[in-house]
Amino acid sequence: MSAISFSVKKSNDKFYIELKKRVNLYLTENHFGKYANSMVVFKGLLFLFLFWGDYYLILRGYFLGHWLILGYSLLAIFGLFVAFNISHDATHNTLTSSKLLNKFIFYLTFDPLGMSAYLWGFRHKFSHHIFPNVDDCDVDIDSNFLIRLSPNRPLLSHHRFQWLYAPILYLVYTLHWVFVKDIQYLFRKNLANLKNITHHPLIIFGVILSKILYLFYLIYIPIFWFQMDAQSVLLGFLAFHFTLSYVFLFTNIMNHHSMEADFPQRDSQGLLPGSWATHQMATCLDFYPTSKFWNFFFGGFNAHCAHHLFPTICHTHYVEISKIISQTAKEFNIEYKVTTWKKGIVSHFRHLHDLGRIAPNAM
Repeated sequence: MSAISFSVKKSNDKFYIELKKRVNLYLTENHFGKYANSMVVFKGLLFLFLFWGDYYLILRGYFLGHWLILGYSLLAIFGLFVAFNISHDATHNTLTSSKLLNKFIFYLTFDPLGMSAYLWGFRHKFSHHIFPNVDDCDVDIDSNFLIRLSPNRPLLSHHRFQWLYAPILYLVYTLHWVFVKDIQYLFRKNLANLKNITHHPLIIFGVILSKILYLFYLIYIPIFWFQMDAQSVLLGFLAFHFTLSYVFLFTNIMNHHSMEADFPQRDSQGLLPGSWATHQMATCLDFYPTSKFWNFFFGGFNAHCAHHLFPTICHTHYVEISKIISQTAKEFNIEYKVTTWKKGIVSHFRHLHDLGRIAPNAM
């Protein structure tokens, strides 16, 4: 396969050059750095307090019987708020100027959810962010037998019903991630654009150890140390992942997998149309990108275009950066795709519906 690149280089992209100039001017005039500010520290401490505070209440018996389902569900929500606002920025080294401290915070805040911080950060930064929505380059749309996310993937007969069974599959998304996908990715040599992958034995040991510790604090400690009802704990554990899956997917899946998002294809020379920046614009869909409310809780995932264009800037600036993107895109006649949360969800399922019927390259 030919080397993959863009037909327009960054150095020739007038839109991106102007956009960067305006964003840098915004940061300079307001005396902002690109790293976390006091708001991020406040949010981080708040959500960590809510997460571990809820865990303490679970162990102390404040959620009895089937109420334990609520306790574990809240644990999932608070854990995701930590991941959205702290872990995600940490993996992009935008919390502090210290890469070592960023990595430490990333692992410390993401691994308790069960998914491997190391494996997710690896494929997120070096696959998805470089070529979003490009087949065989973006691991997030890599071959999936049950769900067809890209119009360039093979159409199978059961995909006709994927828009109907997807909500059921989505319930176990993070369970599959924890116990299947992470293990597969740990030992696979090739993932989309990532080839000949090897992991140090200590890394493999660390990933497996993190899974053991995650099961230890979520299941073993409540049952064997605090003598909680095993059935209630296991139901709570399932509720944790059902909630984790739905909140994660239904606030993120429309960002790239929707009717509005493009799925660019390479030409015979391996070139993608446009530039790197216009590719990010074409493949991202935002919802309420200038909302301080959504930014506070979801860490800028709603302003996905700003994140993809400026992944090394902390998410607290995405509200203003999204305004700059909107104005600059309008001046350069480039589409900036924005929707509402509800319409984004509907768009995702319309996307699944259409992909279940239309053959590759026909869209």
